Amino acid sequence: METFLSIEKDYIEKNEILEKKSRFLAFAFYVETSEEAEVFLRKLKMEYKDAKHIVFAYRLLSTSRFSDDGEPSGTAGKPILDILEKEGIFNIIVCVVRYFGGVKLGAGPLLRVYANSAKSVLNNLRIYEKCNKTDLCLTFSEFEKLLKRALKENIKLSNTVFGENVTLTAVYPKNVKINLGKATKNEEIYHSFKVKNDDDNKDK
Repeated sequence: METFLSIEKDYIEKNEILEKKSRFLAFAFYVETSEEAEVFLRKLKMEYKDAKHIVFAYRLLSTSRFSDDGEPSGTAGKPILDILEKEGIFNIIVCVVRYFGGVKLGAGPLLRVYANSAKSVLNNLRIYEKCNKTDLCLTFSEFEKLLKRALKENIKLSNTVFGENVTLTAVYPKNVKINLGKATKNEEIYHSFKVKNDDDNKDK
Protein backbone atom coordinates (compact mmCIF):
# COMPACT_ATOMS: atom_id res chain seq x y z
CA MET A 1 0.00 0.00 0.00
CA GLU A 2 1.58 3.25 -1.13
CA THR A 3 -0.24 5.53 1.26
CA PHE A 4 -2.81 5.43 4.03
CA LEU A 5 -4.51 7.64 6.56
CA SER A 6 -3.60 7.37 10.22
CA ILE A 7 -3.37 9.41 13.43
CA GLU A 8 -0.69 10.95 15.61
CA LYS A 9 1.54 8.55 17.55
CA ASP A 10 1.91 8.47 21.35
CA TYR A 11 -1.25 10.47 21.97
CA ILE A 12 -4.56 9.31 23.47
CA GLU A 13 -7.70 11.13 22.39
CA LYS A 14 -10.76 10.90 24.65
CA ASN A 15 -14.37 11.99 24.32
CA GLU A 16 -17.55 11.35 26.33
CA ILE A 17 -21.18 10.93 25.29
CA LEU A 18 -24.14 10.70 27.69
CA GLU A 19 -27.18 8.72 26.54
CA LYS A 20 -30.14 8.00 28.85
CA LYS A 21 -27.98 8.05 31.98
CA SER A 22 -25.27 5.81 30.47
CA ARG A 23 -21.77 7.22 30.02
CA PHE A 24 -19.81 6.28 26.90
CA LEU A 25 -16.11 7.15 27.10
CA ALA A 26 -14.39 6.82 23.73
CA PHE A 27 -10.62 6.49 23.31
CA ALA A 28 -8.46 6.47 20.17
CA PHE A 29 -4.81 5.43 20.07
CA TYR A 30 -2.20 4.69 17.39
CA VAL A 31 -1.11 1.03 17.18
CA GLU A 32 0.86 -0.93 14.61
CA THR A 33 0.35 -4.52 15.81
CA SER A 34 -2.32 -6.66 17.45
CA GLU A 35 -0.05 -6.95 20.48
CA GLU A 36 0.07 -3.16 20.90
CA ALA A 37 -3.73 -3.01 20.59
CA GLU A 38 -4.15 -5.69 23.27
CA VAL A 39 -1.75 -3.86 25.61
CA PHE A 40 -3.74 -0.65 25.27
CA LEU A 41 -6.98 -2.55 25.87
CA ARG A 42 -5.61 -4.21 29.02
CA LYS A 43 -4.58 -0.82 30.41
CA LEU A 44 -8.09 0.53 29.89
CA LYS A 45 -9.61 -2.54 31.55
CA MET A 46 -7.40 -2.02 34.58
CA GLU A 47 -8.21 1.69 34.80
CA TYR A 48 -11.95 1.26 34.22
CA LYS A 49 -12.47 -2.11 35.87
CA ASP A 50 -15.81 -0.97 37.34
CA ALA A 51 -17.30 -0.30 33.87
CA LYS A 52 -20.10 -2.50 32.52
CA HIS A 53 -18.60 -2.90 29.04
CA ILE A 54 -15.36 -2.00 27.24
CA VAL A 55 -15.91 -2.57 23.54
CA PHE A 56 -13.31 -1.96 20.85
CA ALA A 57 -12.29 -2.19 17.25
CA TYR A 58 -8.85 -1.88 15.75
CA ARG A 59 -7.74 -1.69 12.15
CA LEU A 60 -4.19 -2.41 11.02
CA LEU A 61 -2.66 -2.65 7.57
CA SER A 62 -2.75 -6.45 7.79
CA THR A 63 -5.78 -7.25 9.95
CA SER A 64 -8.71 -5.93 11.95
CA ARG A 65 -10.68 -7.08 14.98
CA PHE A 66 -13.61 -5.97 17.11
CA SER A 67 -15.46 -7.03 20.25
CA ASP A 68 -18.93 -6.27 21.66
CA ASP A 69 -17.82 -7.25 25.19
CA GLY A 70 -21.23 -8.48 26.28
CA GLU A 71 -23.34 -5.97 24.37
CA PRO A 72 -25.89 -7.43 21.90
CA SER A 73 -24.09 -8.92 18.91
CA GLY A 74 -23.28 -6.39 16.20
CA THR A 75 -24.27 -3.30 18.19
CA ALA A 76 -20.89 -2.17 19.53
CA GLY A 77 -17.55 -3.26 18.09
CA LYS A 78 -18.77 -3.72 14.52
CA PRO A 79 -20.20 -0.19 14.10
CA ILE A 80 -16.92 1.21 15.44
CA LEU A 81 -14.95 -0.82 12.88
CA ASP A 82 -17.39 0.31 10.18
CA ILE A 83 -16.56 3.95 11.00
CA LEU A 84 -12.81 3.26 10.76
CA GLU A 85 -13.32 1.58 7.39
CA LYS A 86 -15.55 4.39 6.13
CA GLU A 87 -12.96 7.00 7.14
CA GLY A 88 -10.15 4.91 5.62
CA ILE A 89 -8.01 5.02 8.76
CA PHE A 90 -5.41 2.35 9.61
CA ASN A 91 -3.14 1.63 12.58
CA ILE A 92 -5.70 2.70 15.15
CA ILE A 93 -7.68 1.24 18.03
CA VAL A 94 -10.91 2.83 19.24
CA CYS A 95 -12.31 1.66 22.57
CA VAL A 96 -15.58 2.74 24.18
CA VAL A 97 -16.05 2.31 27.93
CA ARG A 98 -19.70 2.13 28.98
CA TYR A 99 -21.00 2.86 32.46
CA PHE A 100 -24.56 1.54 32.44
CA GLY A 101 -27.09 4.08 33.72
CA GLY A 102 -29.95 1.69 34.37
CA VAL A 103 -31.89 2.30 31.15
CA LYS A 104 -31.67 -0.25 28.33
CA LEU A 105 -31.28 1.43 24.95
CA GLY A 106 -32.28 -1.30 22.52
CA ALA A 107 -30.24 -2.59 19.60
CA GLY A 108 -30.80 0.29 17.17
CA PRO A 109 -30.07 3.17 19.57
CA LEU A 110 -27.16 1.24 21.04
CA LEU A 111 -25.58 0.77 17.61
CA ARG A 112 -25.98 4.48 16.87
CA VAL A 113 -24.46 5.65 20.14
CA TYR A 114 -21.38 3.42 19.69
CA ALA A 115 -20.97 4.66 16.11
CA ASN A 116 -21.37 8.26 17.31
CA SER A 117 -18.81 7.65 20.06
CA ALA A 118 -16.29 6.55 17.44
CA LYS A 119 -17.11 9.55 15.24
CA SER A 120 -16.81 11.96 18.17
CA VAL A 121 -13.34 10.85 19.14
CA LEU A 122 -12.12 10.81 15.53
CA ASN A 123 -13.45 14.32 14.95
CA ASN A 124 -11.03 15.63 17.59
CA LEU A 125 -7.98 14.07 15.92
CA ARG A 126 -5.67 15.20 13.17
CA ILE A 127 -5.76 12.67 10.36
CA TYR A 128 -2.44 12.26 8.56
CA GLU A 129 -1.87 11.20 5.00
CA LYS A 130 1.18 10.70 2.83
CA CYS A 131 1.58 13.70 0.56
CA ASN A 132 4.11 15.58 -1.57
CA LYS A 133 6.34 18.38 -0.35
CA THR A 134 7.90 20.32 -3.22
CA ASP A 135 10.16 23.38 -3.37
CA LEU A 136 9.20 25.44 -6.41
CA CYS A 137 10.64 28.33 -8.41
CA LEU A 138 7.80 30.12 -10.21
CA THR A 139 7.22 33.12 -12.38
CA PHE A 140 4.78 35.68 -10.95
CA SER A 141 2.14 34.45 -13.41
CA GLU A 142 2.63 30.84 -12.30
CA PHE A 143 2.53 31.92 -8.66
CA GLU A 144 -0.84 33.62 -9.18
CA LYS A 145 -2.23 30.46 -10.77
CA LEU A 146 -0.98 28.32 -7.87
CA LEU A 147 -2.35 30.77 -5.33
CA LYS A 148 -5.84 30.49 -6.86
CA ARG A 149 -5.62 26.69 -6.79
CA ALA A 150 -4.45 26.67 -3.19
CA LEU A 151 -7.61 28.48 -2.13
CA LYS A 152 -9.75 25.71 -3.66
CA GLU A 153 -7.68 22.58 -3.06
CA ASN A 154 -5.72 21.11 -0.17
CA ILE A 155 -2.47 22.91 -1.03
CA LYS A 156 -0.44 24.56 1.72
CA LEU A 157 2.08 27.20 0.64
CA SER A 158 4.93 28.36 2.87
CA ASN A 159 8.46 29.85 2.84
CA THR A 160 7.45 32.26 0.07
CA VAL A 161 10.27 34.56 -1.13
CA PHE A 162 9.79 37.19 -3.84
CA GLY A 163 12.67 38.13 -6.15
CA GLU A 164 13.10 37.88 -9.88
CA ASN A 165 10.99 34.78 -9.44
CA VAL A 166 8.91 33.42 -6.56
CA THR A 167 10.34 30.54 -4.53
CA LEU A 168 8.15 28.63 -2.11
CA THR A 169 7.32 25.26 -0.60
CA ALA A 170 4.06 23.51 -1.49
CA VAL A 171 2.55 20.62 0.50
CA TYR A 172 -0.31 18.80 -1.20
CA PRO A 173 -2.11 15.41 -1.32
CA LYS A 174 -0.85 12.66 -3.58
CA ASN A 175 -3.84 13.02 -5.91
CA VAL A 176 -3.07 16.69 -6.61
CA LYS A 177 -0.76 17.43 -9.55
CA ILE A 178 1.22 20.68 -9.73
CA ASN A 179 2.75 21.27 -13.15
CA LEU A 180 3.97 24.82 -12.68
CA GLY A 181 7.46 26.30 -12.72
CA LYS A 182 10.61 24.47 -11.72
CA ALA A 183 10.68 21.92 -8.90
CA THR A 184 14.00 22.16 -7.03
CA LYS A 185 13.28 19.51 -4.40
CA ASN A 186 10.68 16.77 -3.91
CA GLU A 187 9.98 14.51 -0.95
CA GLU A 188 7.14 12.54 0.62
CA ILE A 189 5.90 13.37 4.11
CA TYR A 190 2.91 12.66 6.32
CA HIS A 191 0.84 15.77 6.87
CA SER A 192 -2.54 16.73 8.30
CA PHE A 193 -4.81 18.98 6.28
CA LYS A 194 -7.52 18.68 8.95
CA VAL A 195 -7.10 21.25 11.70
CA LYS A 196 -8.87 21.19 15.07
CA ASN A 197 -8.73 23.87 17.74
CA ASP A 198 -5.88 25.86 16.19
CA ASP A 199 -4.57 27.29 12.94
CA ASP A 200 -1.39 25.26 12.69
CA ASN A 201 -0.99 22.07 10.68
CA LYS A 202 1.65 19.61 11.78
CA ASP A 203 4.06 17.85 9.42
CA LYS A 204 5.05 14.34 10.08
